[in-house]
Amino acid sequence: MRLEKKSAIVTGGASGIGASICKKLAEHGANIAVWDINESGLKEIKSELSGYDVKVECYKTNVTDYENAQEVGMKTIADFGKIDILVNCAGGGKDLALGFRELDAVTWKKQMDLNLNSAFNCSKAVMEHMVEQRYGKIVNIASVAGMRGGGLLGKGAYSTAKAGIMGFTKAMAKELGEFGIYVNSVAPGMHITPLITKNMTEERIQELKNDLPLKTAGEPEKLAELIAFLASDDAQFITGSLVVVDGGYAMY
Repeated sequence: MRLEKKSAIVTGGASGIGASICKKLAEHGANIAVWDINESGLKEIKSELSGYDVKVECYKTNVTDYENAQEVGMKTIADFGKIDILVNCAGGGKDLALGFRELDAVTWKKQMDLNLNSAFNCSKAVMEHMVEQRYGKIVNIASVAGMRGGGLLGKGAYSTAKAGIMGFTKAMAKELGEFGIYVNSVAPGMHITPLITKNMTEERIQELKNDLPLKTAGEPEKLAELIAFLASDDAQFITGSLVVVDGGYAMY
């Protein structure tokens, strides 16, 4: 098993793509620490992960709060003994589709806190631990919206924050590589998740699929497999990279 004896934190792991990542890492043998603010979602994902022969712990975490992330980080490291992998997947927010003309300063800050600053908060929670053990794999979830200045569901602040994730990834990879810490980002395009199905009609979903060269949406489980690869030792010479998984959307 690719990730046997590894321990991973997945932020935003209680639902959507984050939940798919948790399952895939567990399938590959990793022990899983799920960080999310959604208590009911944490209970659900813990139940779903119970079928895997790995250690699973869930932590109610406000990833936008620096101090809370540090506290939960210390507890997680103590509970698992070590953390090898961090997947910064938490993001989104109800206002991600607002353009600049609709945004106010409060909403802008909320979007930045959730979609950019959270990755800093959670990375800082495990960074020195990874430096000390001279090993770590960090995967940050960006978005094609960050490449195109908006797209699909995200505009304005969301696309700006996700572009920031790409720069954040490169800067961390450059600084932390000498300590055996690999940092990469993944930019998903259209994947069928509850967020998509909740906010779009079937007709609109089909229109978006038709605009893609592949004429289909991505599957979260396949995206999670890519992230499992980046989190593994098989990806031994990949750092500071952005992997685009979007059915060709970013070509336009």
